[in-house]
Amino acid sequence: MKTRVETKENPRLKELKFIVRRIRENPLSLAGLVIIIFFTIIAITAPVLAPPRPGRDPYIIPRSGYFPEPQPPNLEHPFGTTEGQYDLYYGVIWGTRTAYRIGVLVVAVSALIGIIVGSLAGYYKGVVDEVLMRLTDIILAFPGLILAMALVVAFGPGLDSITLALILVGWPTYARLIRGEFLRITSEDFVEAAKAIGCSDFRIIVRHVLPNAVFPLLIVASLDIGAIVITAAALSFLGLGAPEGYADWGQLISLSRNWITGTSGNPFAYWHVYVIPGLFLFLFVMGWNLLGDAFRDVLDPMIRRK
Repeated sequence: MKTRVETKENPRLKELKFIVRRIRENPLSLAGLVIIIFFTIIAITAPVLAPPRPGRDPYIIPRSGYFPEPQPPNLEHPFGTTEGQYDLYYGVIWGTRTAYRIGVLVVAVSALIGIIVGSLAGYYKGVVDEVLMRLTDIILAFPGLILAMALVVAFGPGLDSITLALILVGWPTYARLIRGEFLRITSEDFVEAAKAIGCSDFRIIVRHVLPNAVFPLLIVASLDIGAIVITAAALSFLGLGAPEGYADWGQLISLSRNWITGTSGNPFAYWHVYVIPGLFLFLFVMGWNLLGDAFRDVLDPMIRRK
């Protein structure tokens, strides 16, 4: 008599299939993934797509003269030039690297600080929780953009100042999120069992609680990257960010402010100076928002398969 042997599918392969299926079921999530891959390729291949001049900072946009009026797209400048004759094509290509540098760095450092503060508050509770959460409440009491502007003014204009200011403003959100997850998870039986067998607090936090608490943070972080980039662009537009001529989308849009209305005979004469960098910024932010929805579909336990 033949016996039927059942083979169990590898859990990692099964999880990968689930992730692919969830993304394929949501066309918008797939679109977000494609957009982010597109911008990632641009950022990686920027030295090839827009070769920098030897011996110069690659983030400084080359210019061809000092004529104040922007020039339309042509063979030498595919996207045209801004006022002051900065090459718009070079600016948006290298501006992609600037966007990644600001967005990923701010979110990564903010999330790390939030994880440390939220973990300590949610695990130890009591006085530790009160002190740390009151500190986060003080920061959250201020409007984020206004506080970031004040910090940038205090630190001095520049992308480094914007990065530091956004980190100081952004970490309390992650701290609150991680704290809530820790309060929920530390009441589970497996945490009590780990304490009973003598595991150290550090091991319990890092090996048992944090891996189960970090998924909501990943979803929020993916959504925040786009928000951080658009906030940094707004600060640059106000003159608090990158200096003129730096490859930054907000700076490029700032250079277009005098030409948005065009000329008296043609209101769209200088459309390229604001449409092209604005489109890059719009697609980048939209891509991360759509990708955040995809992460939610994959990681959120409330909508996962049983």
